[in-house]
Amino acid sequence: MNDVYLKLASSQMGKSIIEALNLPKPSALIRTPDEPLSQPSGRVLIAAGKNNFAYSHIIKALEIETVKLHTPQFANKPGSLFAQYAGGKNAPYINKVNLENLGVQRFKSIVFDASGLKTPDELKAIYLFFNPVIRNLKSNGKIVIVGHTPQKTDSPEQAAAQSALIGFTKSVAKEIGKKGATCNLIQLDKGSERKIKAALYYLLSPKSSFVTGQSLALTKPRSSARKIDWQAPLTGKTAIVTGAAQGIGEETARVLARDGATVICLDIPANQGLLKKLASDIDGHSLAIDLGASDAAEQIMNTIGSQLGVIDIIVHNAGITRDKTLAKMPEHFWNQVIDINLQKITQINQLLLDKKAFNTRARIVCISSISGIAGNFGQTNYACSKAGIVGYVKALSQIAENGLTINAVAPGFIETKMTQQIPFVTREVGRRTNSLSQGGLPLDVAEAVSFFCHPASQALNGNVLRVCGQNLLGA
Repeated sequence: MNDVYLKLASSQMGKSIIEALNLPKPSALIRTPDEPLSQPSGRVLIAAGKNNFAYSHIIKALEIETVKLHTPQFANKPGSLFAQYAGGKNAPYINKVNLENLGVQRFKSIVFDASGLKTPDELKAIYLFFNPVIRNLKSNGKIVIVGHTPQKTDSPEQAAAQSALIGFTKSVAKEIGKKGATCNLIQLDKGSERKIKAALYYLLSPKSSFVTGQSLALTKPRSSARKIDWQAPLTGKTAIVTGAAQGIGEETARVLARDGATVICLDIPANQGLLKKLASDIDGHSLAIDLGASDAAEQIMNTIGSQLGVIDIIVHNAGITRDKTLAKMPEHFWNQVIDINLQKITQINQLLLDKKAFNTRARIVCISSISGIAGNFGQTNYACSKAGIVGYVKALSQIAENGLTINAVAPGFIETKMTQQIPFVTREVGRRTNSLSQGGLPLDVAEAVSFFCHPASQALNGNVLRVCGQNLLGA
């Protein structure tokens, strides 16, 4: 990444200059290469509102050696807005802290279970909890709020209270972004709280450093994963990544391989040299197929049938842009983008489903874009294709069988060779117009893809996760 401004802001001299000029001061983000731990760590402050249904599961998930749990003293007041932590013989020990006298105490993460809030007046709990502690969140810290899916609540009043958490989360994310910290929301269907661990681990670890102001929805899974190796969760899995020769696709292939998968790297024949090198680097396989060919889906299916048997993961990353304003756009520009970015995805998936080429509990991950969520000037074809992915993912998630899940990742401004070619002013606007005031890396997108592919992510189905630093576009 060649972000001179971020490097300047991270230097001692640069900090002084930027402060004198009253310019945005982005914090350098901690990512997985800097902190490869695959689970939360450090001091975590945790509390819950009354009538919650996830608190005990959150505590159980965070009862690990790398985490030191703390809870506020006022959470134990009977009859208040807060749940009482019962403790008990087999319950983990949790340190008590006085919110009125925190002093110099700092927390790496803060978690609040708001799943039981039923009326707007009970939202006072999130104010009373966060008001004294938010300033004690460390740089690059993580906040996770847990709520109840508004559409699954018992009354319109309860739906209002739970929907309010979305706006609260987005606003907190904007307030803490200057310190490189993030805030995200997990929305639970009742019954899915037992599967919250994967989402918690992702959102409380450096893997989600460029994800903020977002909501993840957990549904009650139709099947459960077997025993999981959290250090190499994809061991024994076979994955296909399209558009794998460079950029986001290349990084995704590397991360899936890091997590244990055998990866088939697919790209156009012109990139065969890059494909073979990547496949060699990660002990994977290369597959040179032009997705623009009319029989591309059949070529992939024939390869799977003859060489792979069945697959566990497919990541639809390949995509093209052919930008022009609608009035000046030639018909072939429209056709190419819709075909590669959307139609081929539906064709390939349908053929794999029809031929029963997906293994049990398979994962489909599609790469959308914030352009598909908010639209973009001169990209009617591209935005159309990426918005189509969103609808496709949500619809297919409702009818998928055999434990198959499908989710999408929608990147914002990501530092790649392509974005390096963007004019300087446009590139700087793209970098700075988000809550973290910087661009993301291909690694950020790849970590989100791997998260959706995780065996413990069975309750995640039909999500569209923006990896954009809470970009103002479509926020």
